[in-house]
Amino acid sequence: MLEELLSRRPTSEFAVALRPEQIEEFRTRGFTHVERVTSDAEVAWLGELYDWLFRERVQAVPGGYFDLSRPYESAGEDLQPQLLAPEALVPELRKTSLFQNGRRLASVLLGADLDAVRGWGHMIRKPARIGAPLPWHQDEAYWDPAFDYSALGVWMPLDPATRESGCMSFIPESHRGEVRKHRHVGDDPSVHALLTDDVDESLAESLPLAPGAAIVHHCRTLHSSGPNRSERVRRAYANEFQLPPVKRAVPYDRPWVTEGKEAWDARFKV
Repeated sequence: MLEELLSRRPTSEFAVALRPEQIEEFRTRGFTHVERVTSDAEVAWLGELYDWLFRERVQAVPGGYFDLSRPYESAGEDLQPQLLAPEALVPELRKTSLFQNGRRLASVLLGADLDAVRGWGHMIRKPARIGAPLPWHQDEAYWDPAFDYSALGVWMPLDPATRESGCMSFIPESHRGEVRKHRHVGDDPSVHALLTDDVDESLAESLPLAPGAAIVHHCRTLHSSGPNRSERVRRAYANEFQLPPVKRAVPYDRPWVTEGKEAWDARFKV
């Protein structure tokens, strides 16, 4: 099945360029969006590959398939499953217009040579009617506190991301501050998802998006996504792009990272 899917990967290039106002919006507000980041043909192909990966529960890395909303490997129906690093299993994903354009956008917005930008992906699925919300968080809150980061995320839906189906919401200018204090959902380190209580939701802006469009946001921009109350699945494919992290003399104090790593290692360490 996988070989047959790979044989049908669209190979036509799809050019994307940022307008000056989009660059300014990212720098001042912490996020922007592009109307198209790839072709309809590639979106359709990615959807087929995505469905196969989730149907087979393929794990590119140990523990790479899990439900963000519940303790690792919980029994029962998945409410918000995530697949980490699909490109480790399917290297061709790095050749897609989605990945290559995301990397180019990151090069411009991070002010770095393209060769310095590296990236990895993750896929999140919100099932129809039961897909769980993802609480307010900053991406950098998940990462090793021994380093400083220059990074951003490129998030593309494969289905219409509406307010009903769980589109993304952002707090403008929240990237200008530090990483907020986070904790694990339910205060349980075996639940992967983090949340912060330090957020003024009255400032939030929702951003519905069509398939093939993409949101680009800074790694410190506060964001969330709502539950899927619609009658159809909401599939999304996100890639993170960053420059080489810089080692700090003194690590940040982020105990939730240590707690999460210990829970992960206890469950998945090979």
